[in-house]
Amino acid sequence: MGKYVKAVSGPNSSVIYTDDGGKQWVHSGGTRTWRNNNPGNLVVGSISRDNNAIGKAGGFAVFPDYESGHVGLIDCLKRTYGNADLKFLITKYAPPGENNTSKYFKFLQNKTGINDNKKVKDFTSRQFEKLWKAIEQMEGWKVGKVAGYDSSSPIKAVKKNKKGIITYYLIEGYGWVAKANAIQLVLAGKVDAVVAVSPKGNKFLRSKPNSFSDDNLENLG
Repeated sequence: MGKYVKAVSGPNSSVIYTDDGGKQWVHSGGTRTWRNNNPGNLVVGSISRDNNAIGKAGGFAVFPDYESGHVGLIDCLKRTYGNADLKFLITKYAPPGENNTSKYFKFLQNKTGINDNKKVKDFTSRQFEKLWKAIEQMEGWKVGKVAGYDSSSPIKAVKKNKKGIITYYLIEGYGWVAKANAIQLVLAGKVDAVVAVSPKGNKFLRSKPNSFSDDNLENLG
């Protein structure tokens, strides 16, 4: 796994990363903050772009690693909310229409020990550290799973001729494709199947090898 250089939304709220070697990795499960490497749940904008964001997923920026997302949060607090007190900060950072702002505000007060209108730029280094740690804790960080991502399209159904031989494949994203063309797509790595050869030397498609001995594609039509 190399350095992540690009990220997009994946199925079931996952995030698909592409590394500098061209390989793709899917982050699934866990929390949005973890999947996006975005501990502060920053949205896409100048702050995230200035701190090496590489994409967007679930309405929030995606960073190449935790450290980049963390530095983005620190930058946001200093540049955007330096002249704000805690109450104003959290009203804008976690607006009432999307969050339990009152609960969030009380949580920050409790964690930082600040109960007045002191501005963020005037926080001591210790108080500021408590602030970003409290925000990251409130936003949540639960680790999920990372796995290599197979971007090939699945075969959803098949059509057979009168002899029971498959002649067409319904491929997700391609529609119905004749056998010869489907074989070319598989050879190009665009379809989730493998090319096999019959005892007579005829090429055909079958599902990728797994714990079953049967060709699962036969059961689709």
